[in-house]
Amino acid sequence: MNSFVDTNVSIAYIFSIDPLNNKSMSVFREYDDIYWSKLVKSECKDVFKSKRKILVNFYKDLANDLKPEDFLDFEFNDLKKYVLRNYPKGKRRDQILSSLQKFWDNYVNERVPTYNSFIQAVQICLNDLKNLVYSRKSQWEQNTLLTDARVKKYINLKKKLNSLKVHPPDDDIVLDAHDFNLRNDFPLDFITFDGDFYEGVSKIKEFNFNKVKGKYDYL
Repeated sequence: MNSFVDTNVSIAYIFSIDPLNNKSMSVFREYDDIYWSKLVKSECKDVFKSKRKILVNFYKDLANDLKPEDFLDFEFNDLKKYVLRNYPKGKRRDQILSSLQKFWDNYVNERVPTYNSFIQAVQICLNDLKNLVYSRKSQWEQNTLLTDARVKKYINLKKKLNSLKVHPPDDDIVLDAHDFNLRNDFPLDFITFDGDFYEGVSKIKEFNFNKVKGKYDYL
């Protein structure tokens, strides 16, 4: 079976502390061939750079800010409160908050860590964010196939997508997948972990994907 994936699937695979990492790993194992377009690959590059910078800076600051006296019954909710207290609402805080549970599960793995064990966990996480993410990115890229450039604009389909709140670059991403699907005779699944994107694509009958799949299709 073959699939065409949205940017968030690749990002979730690359970052082990992404909340959808396990789901993306399931996608990676499920398909014989995984495709993406030049647009998806380019967006992945930009998102990777931004997300990595946000997370590296946060975990560096976390290690510097916390003191031994903060670790009297320090639990996961205290870490979450630290973020809510120190970071204003916005995309950066959302990125940080979304990483916390996986960080705790992957690196802390204690209900009530000590100061030393917690700082060690942060340092291991930082090392992975500085090194492991690049090897995972290379692994993803080496096992993902690039589609040919799309020429047709599919103006009517684009209008339908926009009316269903699927906006750039998501509209062009699924049109890349649609165009690729039309030019090949093998079944192709389209996968996105964005809920609104998934709902919009699922409602358009002209898309003849084998299946449209979202994050709820994976454990």
